[in-house]
Amino acid sequence: MSARKRFWSLVSVKQDEASFTPQLDGRPIRLPQGHVLSVQSHALADAIADEWKSIAEGAAFTPEDLPLTRMAGTMIERVRPDLMAAREALFRFAVDDGLCYRAYGRDLEAHEHVFSWLNHHAVHPSVTDGLMPVEQSDAYYAAVRHLLAEQDEASLTVLGVLTQALGSLLLSLAVVSDGINEGQARSVACADEEHQLSVWGGDAELQQAIDRRAEDLRTAMNYLRLYRHV
Repeated sequence: MSARKRFWSLVSVKQDEASFTPQLDGRPIRLPQGHVLSVQSHALADAIADEWKSIAEGAAFTPEDLPLTRMAGTMIERVRPDLMAAREALFRFAVDDGLCYRAYGRDLEAHEHVFSWLNHHAVHPSVTDGLMPVEQSDAYYAAVRHLLAEQDEASLTVLGVLTQALGSLLLSLAVVSDGINEGQARSVACADEEHQLSVWGGDAELQQAIDRRAEDLRTAMNYLRLYRHV
């Protein structure tokens, strides 16, 4: 998407009875499908407003410069209208989840924390050291669907970001549900790349991939914390 230049002078947050609406020069922010960007968390609304304030006067910007705004827009226009469709889209990742393929150099302690949390929720995935697809049980699929059914619109939005970034729905569910912390999630997700770095030495492209994954994780979890801080 082409860059735009800052066109507003004042950023504020308007409070209604049950929502908070970031505004540019007294007007609400309109999302691509025409919805007003409005959230139920004052903390999240303030953080979104801060994103827009951080754009320098006359500076060019793209949606990549507004990650919290993008996530709120996704929640409002893509997730909220059909929660079942959002859950089904995420469920498809469970069919061949990246966590079911053991990675070289994986942090065994963090890995065990993930599987301990999954076991506590009756999710028992089959795993392999090979590359061929793993066949999972009906009980596994039912347990994953149950976990997804418990997720609200914000968690589903965050899971959409994390599942892509971390390469695993199961790992994403664990960190969103506080079964593991962000450091453990990053360690498990980046095990292959970090193993390659330890074997072959510096690789700028590989390091960028690790840093990008860590940033996506940080931003997504920050969004969830702000959303829950009503």
